Amino acid sequence: MTATLARRHRNLGDLNELQARLSALPGNQSNQFTENVWQFINLRGKRYTVDFDSVLELSKVYPDWVREWGVDPVSLSKQIWLSLAESTTVNSYTRRLKGLKLWMVALARRNLRQLTRENSRAVLTFMLTNNWRGGRPSPLKAVRSQMDMTFLLPLQALKDATSELGLDWISRDVTEAHVRRQFKVLIPELTDNNLTYQDWKKGQSFNLLTLDHGRYYVEHCLNFFEEHAPLACALSQTLQACATIATDLGISQTSVRAHISRTLEGRPVTEIWPSRPALGQRVQTAVVDYFLEAHRQARFEHHVLKENVLEQIGEAFGLIPSPETVDRLRVIIWNWLRWEDIEETQYLLGECQRSVPWHLFLQNLDAMKQRCDQSGSFVPTVAFFKSFGLEGTAYEGGKKTKGGYSLPRQFIELVASAGLVGVVALTGWRASEFGFSYSDIQRNRNMDKLDQYAFPHRYQVDWYVYKTSGRVRQLREVTFSAVAIAERLGRIHGSDDDRPCLYGTLNKKIPSQSEESVLRAVGGLWPHYVQNYADFELIDNWGSWQSLAQVEASGDLLTMDQYREKERLLVSRSADEWNELTIDGNLREAHRRTREEWPRLAFFFQKSVSDKKDWVNQYRSGTLRPDWRALLDTHLSDETRDWLSSLSEVECRSAETSKTIHSEVLGEALYPSPHAFRHMWAEAIYRRFDGDAGWMIRSQFKHISRAMWLAYIRDKDNRAGHQLVKIRVINSLVHNYIKNHGEGYAGEMNKLLRRLLRQTHVQSPEQQLELADQLATIEVENIKANPWGYCLLMRRTRYRARCAEQGEPMRHNASPELCLGCVHNLMQTTNVEWMLFQIASHVEVLNNPVVPDIFKQPSFELVRNVTRHVRTLNARHEALPELESVLTSYKSRAA
Repeated sequence: MTATLARRHRNLGDLNELQARLSALPGNQSNQFTENVWQFINLRGKRYTVDFDSVLELSKVYPDWVREWGVDPVSLSKQIWLSLAESTTVNSYTRRLKGLKLWMVALARRNLRQLTRENSRAVLTFMLTNNWRGGRPSPLKAVRSQMDMTFLLPLQALKDATSELGLDWISRDVTEAHVRRQFKVLIPELTDNNLTYQDWKKGQSFNLLTLDHGRYYVEHCLNFFEEHAPLACALSQTLQACATIATDLGISQTSVRAHISRTLEGRPVTEIWPSRPALGQRVQTAVVDYFLEAHRQARFEHHVLKENVLEQIGEAFGLIPSPETVDRLRVIIWNWLRWEDIEETQYLLGECQRSVPWHLFLQNLDAMKQRCDQSGSFVPTVAFFKSFGLEGTAYEGGKKTKGGYSLPRQFIELVASAGLVGVVALTGWRASEFGFSYSDIQRNRNMDKLDQYAFPHRYQVDWYVYKTSGRVRQLREVTFSAVAIAERLGRIHGSDDDRPCLYGTLNKKIPSQSEESVLRAVGGLWPHYVQNYADFELIDNWGSWQSLAQVEASGDLLTMDQYREKERLLVSRSADEWNELTIDGNLREAHRRTREEWPRLAFFFQKSVSDKKDWVNQYRSGTLRPDWRALLDTHLSDETRDWLSSLSEVECRSAETSKTIHSEVLGEALYPSPHAFRHMWAEAIYRRFDGDAGWMIRSQFKHISRAMWLAYIRDKDNRAGHQLVKIRVINSLVHNYIKNHGEGYAGEMNKLLRRLLRQTHVQSPEQQLELADQLATIEVENIKANPWGYCLLMRRTRYRARCAEQGEPMRHNASPELCLGCVHNLMQTTNVEWMLFQIASHVEVLNNPVVPDIFKQPSFELVRNVTRHVRTLNARHEALPELESVLTSYKSRAA
């Protein structure tokens, strides 16, 4: 053996013995112990490569640790790996080496000589949150699964292997029990309480849905609820009126209840009552009449609260058009429709910009009601319900042949789920905190001068916050939007004053326990969202237009089907509009991921018991339906499939096995969960003035009060998550800035970021994410959202903040006068209109010849800063000529 080879293997025992052990391993392909790359083949003929070359990096990256131990990392890892491999199968060989490398790096990076109880948390944290890619550790987006950790860190086997080599690398008191106790603390800690140890142990995973993707789902749910709530409410009220309809007809409730759902599906009398058509005709007429009247009223209440209709009403009342006017009229009309309180309504109308006469109010509502009633009504059909992906109960000869909820009830449940998602998203509460009734919502006069005109009332829910306050009720503020949804959900569910208003309580032993109902609801509309979200359909259509344009550009003629597709697309947009259309990058990414990941989620969401009966055993035996089998083959690791083959049939049927497989198949797929909405809510508060956050966030979250935000922050359970949310918001802002190349941004922070981008070579999406993450976690200390822009407080320049006193930023003193010239201010296009509105009085001051010039200087500085930023964001803005004229006039007078 040469000197070099002898030095490389100075940690070896008997080389012949080691070679014999290697040769005896199952799947061995004539591997030589002295080589660093070994090949193995399992019984299925799949090849596995065990590569020790990457271990050489330990000597380069952690030379002190290697030198202190006096070991050759490659030789040592080979011997330890041999011991680990002898107790497992070929499919687990590579995972054993990956775990060994991660463990050695976890020790080396902290220069640890031994795994002890004191440092075990740091080592376990590293292994839970890192993977081995490209010859080095790489951070994971989520914590590693319990089953994966079992493969990577076989503690007792690792202990035995190192002890055999005379290495005291694992302390005796580091036992399996100690590691379990550490996991019980680490799993909730690393997932910000998204995941408990028990859930992790059962195979559940950390949900990665953030505001950048989740907001599209919330928007879809809110739009779906607004569009279909009138119909769902009318259907539900009709189903609840069985007793009334039966009494009016003089027949039994049973006769009505047995056939009312099929009547509301638009089925003919001959199909519903083949043996008693005369009675069927009477019942059908009564049910349809009741439904149409309920639908007319629900549709009117929905129609009169639409934004464009409220704008028309405001114009008829002679009110100045503004978002605040629309919001105020919505509250006034909604209150009147709910309670018909003449005194309260007259008072609110009298407090408008100009007093609205009572007769004019009633006259306009009556006119709206008449126009709404004259528009055609319809009874839904089976085809209508099935267009939402619903499957109804099967009947033959008027009798049920296949169970399940009727189509109207499924539709009602779908709409109700969309509404509940809206309430969950608008409150940011835990899943256990939605069991309140409508009578638990208190209404008080809004005394806040900032928004009391738009929203004359404040609303508080008097309910339990079980995790922090136990059985003591707490008053928590909610927005008008959340209250309005809750009221309609209460009518849909037929809730009384003592039962929860947000979900149905039939068959619930403890109605106020909301976790299960919320968990079921938050994902209820995801399948519909994947295929039917309006902006996803826009991307599909845009892609179709691009494909057709490529065909025509090549000189080929369109086929008849392609020609018809082009005609369809031209109905919604002109050719120029399609050619000039741009799609937001966040939306494109959400569309791509949502569609790509849907097959995995469709398998996870599959509700049919018969389709998934004994599916694990079917998969193992190769008899599972082909598409599911291909899905599992793609997303399950060889180690997991090997583990499945070792289970008994009884073990394959266990819920734990099913959850473990589901968790691995889902992986890092995005899907909604109640806890994800809590963090999305906090993120939305920061980004409610953010142009990239979309209209839903800006419109629904702009009136979140300070009291609501402080209540969230004071909850100790939210504090750790709050810091993560701030980092995520900063990351999203910076990433969107980089992705948009600074277009649509202004402010002093804009200049700094532009300089940074010019100095930094950033091309790929991965490099963009890496730079954004670096800025979010290292450079930016904190964030504050203001209507005039974001304050991104940089660590290096915090002392230069315009609000600083003795070098310490006082951001509670933030104002446009201070912030617009501050190095930390970042503005977007969506901040422009607010700023122009705010400086209107300052423009008047500059134009007023009576005001002494000495008092005009602060107004001049503010108007000049706003003008500069508006010019950067939109050089053709219609307000610029007037602003520039005012500034020029002032400067000429002051000269």
